[in-house]
Amino acid sequence: MLEITIFQRFQINCREGLTLPCFREYVYRGDMMIEVIVKNILFFAQAAAPGYTLFLQAREDETRSLPIVVGQFEAQAIALALEQIHLDRPMTHDLLSGVLSSLTDGLDSVIIKHLKEGTYYAELMVKKGKGFEILDARPSDAIALALRARVPIKVSQSVFDEAAIPVPMTKTTHRSENATLAENVNEITHRAELKFDLEKDLREAISREDYEQAALIRDKLHALTGS
Repeated sequence: MLEITIFQRFQINCREGLTLPCFREYVYRGDMMIEVIVKNILFFAQAAAPGYTLFLQAREDETRSLPIVVGQFEAQAIALALEQIHLDRPMTHDLLSGVLSSLTDGLDSVIIKHLKEGTYYAELMVKKGKGFEILDARPSDAIALALRARVPIKVSQSVFDEAAIPVPMTKTTHRSENATLAENVNEITHRAELKFDLEKDLREAISREDYEQAALIRDKLHALTGS
């Protein structure tokens, strides 16, 4: 088991006898990492700051989930990846995923390693030669990239224990939550596609100097973002 004591941007070289899979499980300053999945994405309209919350659940623990607040753009990026929807033009996370695949040996995993004053900190484990390049990232961006690359999402056991909240653990509830995730993902992807189309229409209206139509489209965009 390899212990990583300094988390910053640097390259880790495997010591003799260790291969890439040895990094699948490790401890961070004595803290075990656990693999999680995206369990749900919810929009809280009545919150003090309305927005999306992503819920992560450990594969071996269906009694708790880890809530992470994400922005609308990041929620859309995650939802598109979950549904494996590809837009006509690549979004930012699609572009970055392609860059990582082209310029490195690919993404190995992403890690949510730290929680400080309500803010999560994450890193990308990028395969490079015989070792890894570790890059700082926001958890929402890291998760969006992990889903595109189909690599594990891992969370520090201490972070999970500190911030996870309990969820019901019945078979009926489990099936209901899966359906809710599908419904929420569909809603988010629909919003993303609608926003993409409206932005395209807005650019075309401006290029035609049809500013009255552009103003109407802009109002629709503002309403979509605020709803």
